[in-house]
Amino acid sequence: MNIGNTHSNSEESIRPVLAGFFGNLALAFLKLGFVLLGGNKLILMDGLFSLMAVSAFSIPWQARVLENRGSDSRYPYGLGKILFINMAVVGLLGLVLAAHMLYYSLIVMAGLKMGGSYTLAVMVTLISIITNEVLYRYLRGKSKKSSNGMLAMSGRYNRYGSWISTFVLLLLILAGLGAGYLIRVGIAVISIAVFFVGLRMVFLGFSGIMDKVPSPKILERIRTYAQKVSEVKEIVNIKARYVGTLLHIDMWISVGNDLSMEKADNIARRVRRQLMEKIPFAREVNIIIA
Repeated sequence: MNIGNTHSNSEESIRPVLAGFFGNLALAFLKLGFVLLGGNKLILMDGLFSLMAVSAFSIPWQARVLENRGSDSRYPYGLGKILFINMAVVGLLGLVLAAHMLYYSLIVMAGLKMGGSYTLAVMVTLISIITNEVLYRYLRGKSKKSSNGMLAMSGRYNRYGSWISTFVLLLLILAGLGAGYLIRVGIAVISIAVFFVGLRMVFLGFSGIMDKVPSPKILERIRTYAQKVSEVKEIVNIKARYVGTLLHIDMWISVGNDLSMEKADNIARRVRRQLMEKIPFAREVNIIIA
């Protein structure tokens, strides 16, 4: 006996994704435009990371589109893996950006004047810190009500952006106090941080492509919710894997031997319903009477 169901949160709003995308795009234009108009070159590093954050927000948008699209006979498990390919590409972009920043700090900046007004550079950096923090808190709040796990991950880029802007602000203050020799070291540190952010994104992308198994904590939650259906005698086996960002669950349960097929079928449906309600990122649940 096999009971299956598929669901998606089709009413989930796209507004948080758009807020993150356009918010980071505005920051990137502000910083890079400031540098192109002759502003302090330190802001360039910050602006490049904002561009990386813009690309990161293509991921939750793609997740929403792909996971709200129904499966078909050709792709019965949906197209979620495209999402993780995109994630790996964004991570590789971060690695390239980190390498460029490191080269810039060690080679190019050796004979480069920072130029521009430190006062204006500080103002741009403060705007970046405040905007990144506001976006991060807004997106974190929205992600708690969303089944789109990619939203929280992309929102963390704004927290990273806030940290990087704060570090740039510190470098600007030190440069203003005459410690300009620390700028190259500071940008090298930023490039290393961006490298690890990009590397983590690449790792997450490849993990998703390989159909990662959920954590033991999530598996225990699945088992606990299923056991709340009183007629279930035993959870014989659970197999679960992520396809895209949503979870596919196969569960084998045992019930009383004296029950009719109809009653056993009703128990399986109740277990299925329980898991679909309590595990919001479950896309498909199959209950098999062992």
